[in-house]
Amino acid sequence: METGVTLERGIELACSAPFTRHTEKVSLDEAADRVLAAHLASKVDDPRFDNSAMDGWAVRAEDCLQDGAELRMIGTSQAGANAPPPVASGEACRIMTGAPMPEGADAIVMIEDSEETDGLVRISGPARPNYIRRRGENLILDQIALHAGTQMSPAAVSLAATMGHDEIEVVARPRIAVISTGDELVPPGQELSEGEIHESNSYGLASLVERMGGEAVRFDIIHDTIEGLRDALDSAANDCDALVTSGGVSMGQWDLVRKLMEEEGTPLFWRLRLSPGGPPIFGTWKGTPLFGLPGNPVSSHVVFIALVAPWMSHCMEAHPELGPKLAEKVKVKLVDSVRGARGKLCMRRIMIKPAGDGLSASVHTHQGSGNIHSMVAHNGLTLLPPDTDAEAGDTIDALWLR
Repeated sequence: METGVTLERGIELACSAPFTRHTEKVSLDEAADRVLAAHLASKVDDPRFDNSAMDGWAVRAEDCLQDGAELRMIGTSQAGANAPPPVASGEACRIMTGAPMPEGADAIVMIEDSEETDGLVRISGPARPNYIRRRGENLILDQIALHAGTQMSPAAVSLAATMGHDEIEVVARPRIAVISTGDELVPPGQELSEGEIHESNSYGLASLVERMGGEAVRFDIIHDTIEGLRDALDSAANDCDALVTSGGVSMGQWDLVRKLMEEEGTPLFWRLRLSPGGPPIFGTWKGTPLFGLPGNPVSSHVVFIALVAPWMSHCMEAHPELGPKLAEKVKVKLVDSVRGARGKLCMRRIMIKPAGDGLSASVHTHQGSGNIHSMVAHNGLTLLPPDTDAEAGDTIDALWLR
């Protein structure tokens, strides 16, 4: 087991123990936010035929060069109706948005630029060839327009339908067990006794799992006994693709997740050079990947964002730009000074906002790792290199949280 590794080395070690990726087919009604498992090619040209981008008249542009030109109305082109009549010189065909262009017409006159009189249409505006949507200008048959690893946004779902697909192959949502440990923990909604606190980590971590495209399986609180923890890990490993625990990974007498992993599991590393979030452990429990995250709520969130989310992306073979992610790396100019951490990558909470032609970042609450409010009051994390402070006015790297 390696100890005190960098974040990059931690991700590398975690990715050496992935969960098994499975795929399934789902209807488009169930496709939102799923991760596409294979490239998707169009079954059609889009548009399938030349059509009008506006309500107006399909004309020959050469007939409309003179202001006030009068053309004979010969019919109507309507979306979904029979083929429109061809347009000859001196003729105009009424056309609706999305309706096919009549043979012979090469431009559109907007309805606002015309006046109808006794079977004639008087043209008072330009004939516009660029108001015709050409066949295949968006997509051509067999063109790959959605790539494997893409998270299906509403626009991507609509595109899949446009391409003629009523179902798609997606990555099966990995089942991730979320387990909080600690004698002091009590479910929210229950009365607290002396020394007790409401358990919160499992709810936040489960939400992060879901946002990354997984299925969170949240367990009841596990109190500090080796037997109870072992039973919970065994049960989770039998039913889930990976395990995420919070608490019990530091150096105390009751840090049982670390103790059990070292004695009965297969740990790959313990402790990250990261602040907050230094003491996580990673390895496998009976062949199932296990992330033991810190019990402090900010630390557990930060380690999930920095370590677990990239690992999930790797396991799902997500697209690096279009796949699910929890943050974007950006440059920010500091409004407030921030302190770094000795020997560790420092991820302070910051509020990122557009400012001029860039982004600014400020601090709005104290930075304690037990202060989950700091993750709500801010929308970003600094990426200060080890042993590096930053002053107001400095430009630094940061993660802009989604």
